[in-house]
Amino acid sequence: MNPCKQSFPSKATALVSVALFSIALVSISWAAVADACQVPVFRYALERWPADNYELVVLHDGPLGDAESKLVEHLRASDHQSSVSANCGVRLIEAATLQDEQLKSAWAKHGKSGKPVLVSLYPVTAQEVPDRLIAAAPLNSESVGNLVDSPIRQEIAKRLVGGESAVWIFVPCGDPKQDEVALGNLTRFVQQNEQSLELPEQEEVEDEQALLEQSAIDLRLDFSILTLRRDDPAEQFLLKMLLASEPDLEGLDQPMAFPVLGRGRVLYALVGKGISELTIGLASRFIIGPCSCQVKNQNPGFDLLMAVDWEKKIGTAKLSDPLPETSAAPVLLTIPPGRNAK
Repeated sequence: MNPCKQSFPSKATALVSVALFSIALVSISWAAVADACQVPVFRYALERWPADNYELVVLHDGPLGDAESKLVEHLRASDHQSSVSANCGVRLIEAATLQDEQLKSAWAKHGKSGKPVLVSLYPVTAQEVPDRLIAAAPLNSESVGNLVDSPIRQEIAKRLVGGESAVWIFVPCGDPKQDEVALGNLTRFVQQNEQSLELPEQEEVEDEQALLEQSAIDLRLDFSILTLRRDDPAEQFLLKMLLASEPDLEGLDQPMAFPVLGRGRVLYALVGKGISELTIGLASRFIIGPCSCQVKNQNPGFDLLMAVDWEKKIGTAKLSDPLPETSAAPVLLTIPPGRNAK
């Protein structure tokens, strides 16, 4: 089987209007196409895109107490070097030695009592997030509790390694009328795409049938929806990761939808009237289209922090080939808005 050489969207940038309507414009780059790989984007992402590591930084002034040390050990027992294999690393930094302005600001705001502060940062490769800082809070059982893992994240992982093309996270705003319309649209158009779209033809892939038989994961077109309530105490860090991923989301009192594929990669947010047939269709066609061999971080989105041993769950039999060493220069395109689109 030849290495994949076809590309797919490589960069998304949201621009929000300050007028009556907020409009997100997403710019996507495509590399030139050589011999197209017929493995769908979602499957290539699952097999070949390791999740980027978050940084969990403990700021402290002096030695940690016993309870605080146990909390740090709890975090380290889940990091990327542990058997839990969460995509994160843990660092301890003395407040007096801080050089990073963002960390200095977090300590100044939350470290006034002199007690340790836990700061969570997006991966350094998450180029599209407006600010790497997700949250800063006193180091305690509450701030550590569901930081690395949560029930919804485990369910997302279960569905993705079970063969689903993508899982849509629906975040209600609390207004029954808005939420009913948005969830109805999301459900209807996700089901419509599931029924009308088709996976790339697989007959061109050498030894395709043998690979499918060896793989532990079925290759199929399958979408689902999970609802994340804003008041769910077990999902507060997941909610923060989603809402902090774009500059304006936390201030919007509208329902939202986030498509997740691969190893927990969120493409972007659809908000309010932007949860439409057009934008859901664009995201769905991207997700199930022929794969790209561009590096992951030249493509839209960011990875969620999840405690999943992806390699173990995926297995060794893979439909895709590794990333080739070279790629062609991108050609910029613009797709319609994903937020508040009519």
